[in-house]
Amino acid sequence: MRKDPTRGQWVLVRPKAKAAQAGECPYCPGAEHLTPPEIAAYRKDGPGPNGPGWTVRVVPESDPYFRVERELVREGVGMFDMITPRGASELILESPRHDDTLASMEPEQLEAVLWMYRDRLLDLKRDSQIRDILVSRRHRKPGVPPHHPYSRVTAIPIVFDETRRELREAREYYQYKRRCLYCDILRQETGAEERVVRLTKAFVVLVPYAARLPLETWVLPRQHGCSYEDAINGEAAPELARLLSGLFRALERGLGDPSYELLVHTAPNLRSRILQGDWATIRDDYHWHIEVLVQPERANRLGGIFISETSPEVAASRLREAWEPEA
Repeated sequence: MRKDPTRGQWVLVRPKAKAAQAGECPYCPGAEHLTPPEIAAYRKDGPGPNGPGWTVRVVPESDPYFRVERELVREGVGMFDMITPRGASELILESPRHDDTLASMEPEQLEAVLWMYRDRLLDLKRDSQIRDILVSRRHRKPGVPPHHPYSRVTAIPIVFDETRRELREAREYYQYKRRCLYCDILRQETGAEERVVRLTKAFVVLVPYAARLPLETWVLPRQHGCSYEDAINGEAAPELARLLSGLFRALERGLGDPSYELLVHTAPNLRSRILQGDWATIRDDYHWHIEVLVQPERANRLGGIFISETSPEVAASRLREAWEPEA
């Protein structure tokens, strides 16, 4: 990994892997021998690890960007900075069913996926050399053929650029106002209502005020907390699963099943402080949440400024209309 000193951004330099040949899906039940040994799994029955009977299963990526076996080395190359790609690249197989999507899964299955997100974050953050972890999920990515449903977990020895910018904005807002930026957003949005799509006891689904894409959607917990893994419990998990299920069904059945990317925004590994004062106020100033970027490949930018052709108020109205009424 090399750092661009003019922008403060990191670049991963790696050879392109050979494309896998089409054939039997290595992620379907009965094909467990085609993947590396599993990292974790939920099972109701079956012979045990690395066999069928699982409901959610975690395996290493076959061609990982980051490996936990690597030694972490930071060094200078003249004026430049370099760091070895130590970390983890994992796939969370969300369902035994090859054709499942987040819209077709029952909320109970999606809830199991959310619990696995929590388990992987807790496990990976025990490693103090891992600084940040991204949980993401793509649907209908252009150029990628349909495949077994999975989320990706990427753990790295630095803080992701977008996370760093988000942390900085939240910290500066808190330093000035002594309030959480996201809690203030929640108060204003729930009061105004025009960009709110769904409001429940524990969560708000909304289209953000300055949405980068027409149907960009955020899911914000109403109770303040900086870490997803600390917030997911027996009450929050089923409620969040029902909300996400409703959102993805609205996108699929009411809005043409567009592509999307789901991103879990949570605090970095607080055990990995490098500089004195790192994360000093993060428990007060940062607020975990989930962002869903609909058709991210269609983002339109001018000099870094996003241009959206649909107002967030109109987008929120379209999502409300497409949302199926609860039984």
